[in-house]
Amino acid sequence: MAVCPVCKRENPVPSTHCPACGASMTEEVKKAAEYAQQNRQNVGLMGMKWYKFLKYFSLPASLLVNGVGLYDSIGNLQSLDLSAYYESLQQAVKVEATAAVGLGVVVLVLLAVALWGLIKKKWIGVQALLGGYIVNALLGLVMVVVLAGVQPATEAEALIKSTFITQYTSSLIGIAVMFVLNRVYFNKRKAMFDAQKM
Repeated sequence: MAVCPVCKRENPVPSTHCPACGASMTEEVKKAAEYAQQNRQNVGLMGMKWYKFLKYFSLPASLLVNGVGLYDSIGNLQSLDLSAYYESLQQAVKVEATAAVGLGVVVLVLLAVALWGLIKKKWIGVQALLGGYIVNALLGLVMVVVLAGVQPATEAEALIKSTFITQYTSSLIGIAVMFVLNRVYFNKRKAMFDAQKM
């Protein structure tokens, strides 16, 4: 997309003159074309294996897995029997089951937007992908906070609490690593998406 050097209007269709003010667009169009070509070359040199893996396998598989998981979470919440848990852990179990359903819906939507965006090469796909990591991290963070407030009455309860906190903390670390790696990866390849606007 060329930008008029005089009125700064964006002109999606390449032309020799700006349709808004009539200024010459020849040099601007040439620069935009060179910029797009250079960006495509740079992206090609970097490689797009992770992008293709996400688009063709990871995101479709995640949609399927998360869809099944959400269905299970709804069933678990509806049939939740807190009498099966230690008294001090009942609230944590209830919070986890409720959060899993609520945040599960959000993650499913974000994954769908991420897949659509990556297929269409729109930056919203990358933002949705990163948003999915943030929502998953939110679930882990909520659970760590809730479990930290649990006062175990027995050694068995203390062991279960410790195990849960370790699992959620490990999950948070993994999510943080994936968030950073994906952000760095796609920021370096932003030209692939910018080229779509030219």
